[in-house]
Amino acid sequence: MTTIDSFSPKSTSISFPWPSEVTGLERIALSAQGDLQRVLSAFFARPINIQLVYSHTYVQETPSSPLTPLTLPCPETLAAASPLQPIVQTRQVLLQCGGKTVCTATSTVRITSPECAQLFLEEKYAIGQMFRRLQKVPAFALLTVGLGLVDDEQPSEKSASVSQFFNAESKKSNQLWRKYKLTIPDFECEILEVFPTRDMFLYGDEWLTDSHLIKTRT
Repeated sequence: MTTIDSFSPKSTSISFPWPSEVTGLERIALSAQGDLQRVLSAFFARPINIQLVYSHTYVQETPSSPLTPLTLPCPETLAAASPLQPIVQTRQVLLQCGGKTVCTATSTVRITSPECAQLFLEEKYAIGQMFRRLQKVPAFALLTVGLGLVDDEQPSEKSASVSQFFNAESKKSNQLWRKYKLTIPDFECEILEVFPTRDMFLYGDEWLTDSHLIKTRT
């Protein structure tokens, strides 16, 4: 089920079947509509920086052709971006604050205009900054919210030992995540965001500095 984001001249409502364990503060982050960096920066009162993990860019020469890897820079392909010849990028970034990763975002982005291709692929605007740069509010659809392992995430088979395997899975058990879509003309994104632990929303700045660990031990 997706969100129902409705408004009238004097009211606004966001309706979603939230897991009962999710707190009000977590719902605010999970409802961010392309401005998660801004929301987390306000929460931590610190800058949120983007670190690119990987990006793979493709072009679809015709509506029926398969995606073909695209090596950048390629000005002629960017200039030809259109609904009939879209550019698609899969990417993963880390949102970092105070030296810690506060969110891992994995996205598939579909671009269908030269302007959006230039801004995103050449000028390197991040997804959230694209909407601010273009001064457009994206259509937002929250698809899924979950706790612990992501729905399609399978236990790792590469753990060096049984103890390491259970340690890794235990750390993931406190994750919070969401899948959602953001859309404006010529720029569409489907995104999976994983918050590493719900403790970050509970302890805030103390989580960034690990001082909450000292308190829990005393």
